Amino acid sequence: MKDSALFKSFKVLNDELRWLARRELGFHKITPRTSILYLTYRCDSKCKTCTMWQRPQAQEIEKEIDFAAWKEIIDKLVEAGVKNAEPFGGNALLRKELLIEVLEYLHRKGVTIHLPTNQIGLDDQVAEAIVKYVDTVYLSNDGYGLEQDNVRGVQGAAVLAEQSIDKILSLRNKTSARSNPLRIICNCTVSKFNIGSMEAVAQYALDKGFDEVDFEYAGEFEKEVVKASEIMGITPNAQYLRQGDSILATRDQALQIKKSLETIKKRYHKAPIKIETINIDSLSVENLYRGTIPHKKCYVERTEVTVDPYGNLVICPFITNFIMGNLVDEPFESVWNNEKHRFFRRAQNNGRLPMCKNCILGVQRNPGVLKSVQRIYLSRIKPNLPQLGG
Repeated sequence: MKDSALFKSFKVLNDELRWLARRELGFHKITPRTSILYLTYRCDSKCKTCTMWQRPQAQEIEKEIDFAAWKEIIDKLVEAGVKNAEPFGGNALLRKELLIEVLEYLHRKGVTIHLPTNQIGLDDQVAEAIVKYVDTVYLSNDGYGLEQDNVRGVQGAAVLAEQSIDKILSLRNKTSARSNPLRIICNCTVSKFNIGSMEAVAQYALDKGFDEVDFEYAGEFEKEVVKASEIMGITPNAQYLRQGDSILATRDQALQIKKSLETIKKRYHKAPIKIETINIDSLSVENLYRGTIPHKKCYVERTEVTVDPYGNLVICPFITNFIMGNLVDEPFESVWNNEKHRFFRRAQNNGRLPMCKNCILGVQRNPGVLKSVQRIYLSRIKPNLPQLGG
């Protein structure tokens, strides 16, 4: 048993280090490997931890591109070497027919699909497409019961979440055709609003039959910091802009978060569900209450392609008004790593974008080599170590 666990740990370490080497090579070569595809910016949630739903949305419909354009974009991304895609929003379910077509086409092209969703509008057709085409689906659960409704700002959000997981689990259990069945993750964004219910969320995820529960931390940008990040006359239109009181934890609440996660990991260590806390584990208490991140360089703008609902290639999910070109009208090579892209990179490397220090996206996607090795140990190796004792 000990030898088996030891062998498993070494194999995991070897696989992860190989992935890390490929990641570093992609960083230096500026090679695109992943993508975020904004099918729409429109959203029908009113989450306390996000400001996207506050954007003017009535005029968005007229500018959103159709499936024929997305098909062309996906072909260009695959030809450029993109292996993974994350159809995103707003709420992508507001474009249900398009979403289903995009999922089917990405799957046909051999692209690995990760789909986050707030569940609003997730009907039987969408559930069937998810089970058939998606590799990993992230169902948002930011609280338990009425607390979910409170955080999401939508009455009945908790009921919708429960109905969605029931639909998807039922269909997955009936489907055996896929060699790599859908992985279902309960995604919980931790903020000052739901610190007290983290353990309840973990138990809920276990009871419902999720494969994994991920605890992520909320992000927040100060308006002054965003303004100070102006580049080429463009003030970033960041999501997660602070509105009134901060959504971040206080110092005492940050300590409580750390303590709760340790309790959860111990309690569910042998349970048939994976508890993923690395994105908070890698943040210090000070990082949590100040809203800062410990990473200095950005992999996102070098290896991740972000496409907006109009076909534009934008610099990143948090600066979607910095546009390098349009992938419907232009070849990929003319908009990726072009002069405008390189200008942004130089500005970022020279510290001219202070908002990058608060980029919560970077917690998962921007750790350097040493921090990545630490993350590999904490999330993939350490959980196996108790099996080696005794």
